Amino acid sequence: MYCNQGFKNIICSDKIHNKYLFWFLKGRTDFLNSLGRGATFKEISKSIVEQIQVPLPPIETQKQIAKTLDTVAELLAMRKQQLAELDNLIKSTFYDMFGDLEHNSCGWEERPLKDIAEIVSGITKGRKLRETETKVIPYLRVANVQDGYLDLTDIKYIEVADSEIEKYRLFKGDLLMTEGGDPDKLGRCAIWNEEIPFCIHQNHIFRVRLDQKRVLPEYACFLIQSPYGKKYFLKAAKQTTGIASINSKQISNFPLLIPNIKLQTKFAEIVTKFEEPKAMVQKAIDETQYLFDSLMSEYFD
Repeated sequence: MYCNQGFKNIICSDKIHNKYLFWFLKGRTDFLNSLGRGATFKEISKSIVEQIQVPLPPIETQKQIAKTLDTVAELLAMRKQQLAELDNLIKSTFYDMFGDLEHNSCGWEERPLKDIAEIVSGITKGRKLRETETKVIPYLRVANVQDGYLDLTDIKYIEVADSEIEKYRLFKGDLLMTEGGDPDKLGRCAIWNEEIPFCIHQNHIFRVRLDQKRVLPEYACFLIQSPYGKKYFLKAAKQTTGIASINSKQISNFPLLIPNIKLQTKFAEIVTKFEEPKAMVQKAIDETQYLFDSLMSEYFD
């Protein structure tokens, strides 16, 4: 096999184990990126690669380190696959119950989201507080809202006035949607279940509070994440150099398909049954990721 000048082939000597070197470099992604040179296209030259300092324990130690990291990485991949399979089961159930959404094969009522929900942007960081009575409370950032779930491992706090708490406070069943990012992650949506009391959200996240007599959050969240939802937001978004963004008007005009509430309730019950096994797998993923990161730090920092 051959490769062109866009690659750097590293042929290991008998002093270094190839998988050990792989994991060392894998843990240095940010550092390697910082070495890139060039205005429009950054590149790491051969001379820069040659100067990278690599710790060299005995070869048997290198092999043992590589084996340990391989094992943990395989376990992490397996658990992520388990979570993906659970998600796929729910998605399959969703399409079985609600049909071909892109063509609305079941003839569901269609209404703009603004007719069924209150849509509010969040609090702006760095604003001037005019009230003297303030509190410091947790708030959600874009990083906390992933596609279909919340990542609450790192929560930030902000000083707010009482009036702001009332305006931006999240309640159980609220949908959280991000305004932008990579095009494939546009319009990420997750359900808030009051995991943290008295929590608010920043201005790069939209809160969607549904009329739950008409539309349930479990159904709406899956609809927004579906190819039907992604297609709408990609078409409606403003896109510049690989970044896409949506505003409140575009979210407000999202064409919401509304099945009968009994069918939505049945789907919500199915989603609830999956929550416990998904939470267990996610906890295992988080613990395994922490172990992997700790080992990388122990071996290479």
